[in-house]
Amino acid sequence: MSWPEGHQSADEVRSANNSVEPSSFPDDAGADYFIREYRTAVNPARRDLLENKPPLLILATSAESPESHTHRVLEALRWALGPEHKRVPHTVLYAEGDVPLLTVQAGAGLGFDIPRRSTPDRFPHFWLMADVVAQIQERRPGGGGLGARKLRDHVYRQRAERGGLPGLLWHMGGTDTAPIGGVRGFFVGLVWHSLTRTLPRWIWARRQNRRLVRSKRSGWLGKHLNATAGGAPVFELLDQVGARQSPRLSLEPSHPRHKEGLAALELLLLRALLEDLRKPAVGRLLPKRRRRVARPVLLVEIPPEGAPGADAAERFLRAFHTLQAGLDGPGPLVIAVGHPSGSLQADLGVERTNLRRASSLLHSSNPRPVVVPLEDEPFERPGLQIPPVQPRKFTMGWRAVTAVELAALTTVLVGGALAPAFWETPPDTRCVGGDRPAAAGSQTERVEVRPTKWYQDALARIDRQNGEAEKYAKDRAVRTVVLFESAPPTSADDTIFDGSIPELRGVGMWQQRLIEDAASDSSRVPLRVEVRQAGAGFHGAVRAVRDLIQQVEQEDSGEEYERIVGVLGFAQSTKETQEAVKELGRIGMPVVGTTATADEMQQSDSYWPFTPANSTEAGIEAAFAAHSPLVAKQGQTDPHAPVECVPAGHAVIVRTPDDLYSESLADKFQQAFKGGETVISFRQDSQPFVSQAGTQKATTADQLVGQVCQALKAEPDTAVFWTARAKDFTAFIRAMDTNGTCIENDLTVLGGNELTNVALTGQFADKDWLRLYHSAHRLPEEDHRASAKTKEFVRQYNGQYPQDPWRQDGHSAVSYDAFHVLSRAVDNAGSTVRRESVLTALRNNITFDGATGFISFSEFSSGPPKRKTLVILRQSDGEPTAVVACGAYSQKAAKEKHQGAPCVD
Repeated sequence: MSWPEGHQSADEVRSANNSVEPSSFPDDAGADYFIREYRTAVNPARRDLLENKPPLLILATSAESPESHTHRVLEALRWALGPEHKRVPHTVLYAEGDVPLLTVQAGAGLGFDIPRRSTPDRFPHFWLMADVVAQIQERRPGGGGLGARKLRDHVYRQRAERGGLPGLLWHMGGTDTAPIGGVRGFFVGLVWHSLTRTLPRWIWARRQNRRLVRSKRSGWLGKHLNATAGGAPVFELLDQVGARQSPRLSLEPSHPRHKEGLAALELLLLRALLEDLRKPAVGRLLPKRRRRVARPVLLVEIPPEGAPGADAAERFLRAFHTLQAGLDGPGPLVIAVGHPSGSLQADLGVERTNLRRASSLLHSSNPRPVVVPLEDEPFERPGLQIPPVQPRKFTMGWRAVTAVELAALTTVLVGGALAPAFWETPPDTRCVGGDRPAAAGSQTERVEVRPTKWYQDALARIDRQNGEAEKYAKDRAVRTVVLFESAPPTSADDTIFDGSIPELRGVGMWQQRLIEDAASDSSRVPLRVEVRQAGAGFHGAVRAVRDLIQQVEQEDSGEEYERIVGVLGFAQSTKETQEAVKELGRIGMPVVGTTATADEMQQSDSYWPFTPANSTEAGIEAAFAAHSPLVAKQGQTDPHAPVECVPAGHAVIVRTPDDLYSESLADKFQQAFKGGETVISFRQDSQPFVSQAGTQKATTADQLVGQVCQALKAEPDTAVFWTARAKDFTAFIRAMDTNGTCIENDLTVLGGNELTNVALTGQFADKDWLRLYHSAHRLPEEDHRASAKTKEFVRQYNGQYPQDPWRQDGHSAVSYDAFHVLSRAVDNAGSTVRRESVLTALRNNITFDGATGFISFSEFSSGPPKRKTLVILRQSDGEPTAVVACGAYSQKAAKEKHQGAPCVD
């Protein structure tokens, strides 16, 4: 396991995107002084003041104070360092159970979104130690040591994966495939791999040993491990660390020896990070040395003693205190906020003081930690906003300045590199997303689902929360939104083809959040949710909408909180939902969609679809299929060799006639795909249909299998692009498995979000010949690119619904964010909260960081959010892996002008 450069810390994006309404610092005694000195400590007027070593500062909230007090202080401090993007390198460390070592968050967060044209801290020591620590945490006692050589090889491979010269050389060495015979095989194995892998790895290891252990000036690792200059090489020392700590880490987390092992790793990792943060020399000739104009900042949340994450936060602070006194450089400014335990304060030997005294200490070189107790009363009053710091900006990057001096050398090197064709890199044949099939290694049975109970439980939760919202109607506006869902599932088979349950759960989660916020924020409008059935597959959508319109026209009767101000839902693109949206547009009803994606759904300027349109999705998927190695090569005889893949040169497009979603996506993919195609119209019901000219026709799954197999035989590099519904896909896969006539070389299928529901319930867990890719609308929780808000939502969802088979599905996150959009518009609609004012608010560019990524609507049209998140997942080993991520899946990604193929900019 490793963390690639640019990885975001667990709450980097969560805090970075709350810039619209900044939190205020509590107006406690001395707050004015503290705000002023905090800004100058981070961004001093004279650069030589950066040489000071500020103390560890702890702002302690009272034991009875709510968690919101801690978050308010952290956000106020963070906002001053960059309301929209970082002006100062910083990160906020939230102690989370899945990241026991907060230094992991610190290094990843400081490397994310660095201030433009500032010193490019690459953290070479941190990333090396992070890879080592991850390997130590994965080891098991009793299995023998990993060995210094294997540890070195593993860490170097991780370094190569992060790019740069090691990565370039590694990939020039080719892929790890079956041995090549003859003279070419001898050359590749003995000479080429030696030049591109073995020799660079040996040189790199020698350099690490000299830099980290043998150097008297900078050999910090040798000093940290009490190793002499002539002692063991670096990876032998690190392997010894692993041998000592692995048995401790295998104990229960509550065991003192387990905590001792974590503390040792925290010290090692933090020492590496602090070495990377040593301030470069001020001035001199090299432009890079003049770029550090502000001090890095680490903000740490301290949960109450015994709460989740408290041990991790206090372990980090103890490690920092231990290392700070012996640190050669000034180091970062570390401010912790929350509830420090008595044992932590005793271990640190803290000095208790007030804000005014603490503000003066920020400019001193006093390593003794300071605790400032914060009273509860100021949190009940308006606070003081900390103005953003204004560090010096540079018109040109240091690389541009240096480039002139290196132009002659660069020309020579580039000319020499382009001369011989010997340096050409062979095409990459590694299967995108891995070479494992859709079958899970340990999961061979379907996931148990309980459709009736889960559906009714979701409705009951919304009904219960409706009652809580109505209680606010005594002294403020309360309104109602209508959620249109398909008919409730009656069987497990119905459930796996329908996203209504996770969608209802997502709506219920946002309604709960809204009601909780309303308790302390009078600007929030509590909302009731009326769930209305629109028939199986939304076939009754038009009739349901006309009933709603009739009710709205008579809304003068009844309670005011029953007044309907918006509509949510329509999760499928059908001709019925298309007409329903048009009907609602005629009365100016604000409508926010969920997972309906057809461009043709845009029938009204009062309809805001939430997911990317089919035209966007088709363009991304067509480019992905044509340029990414996803189809297994035929003729591979060694069953133990890694599977090799090639891009799809041909596509079999399976569509359903008279289905708006299917026809729309199929047509747009066919237009965007540059290879050959075969189009098959497939529908199993008894209704007659006429296929378009130039397309084939199938009315049974067996017939479709025969046609697909014929295409595969004619064009082995064929992928199936599936736009028909998930129920038809399941029938096709079962028929393909039963016939078994063309599965010996695997079948590659690329489809839309329609396939997500069924894939995640284990329907294909035993199909070891299926290579399945499908789109989704949020990144998986474990993906390093996922924003902090995405991870936060997934953790909450998993905590509330631990048995949900759709944990990695995007339906719940989409409905959660879509309801957020509608509720934000209602909040901004003014005191009367009328539909007309809600429409106006929707047109005023609603922006926030959500569960599906960064949300920003256009001010000029009612289309989907700008650059809305779209990912392509590879279903493998029971858990999906994101092989493509496009759009604004984080605030940083939202600012990228070009994301490169296959993303559509």
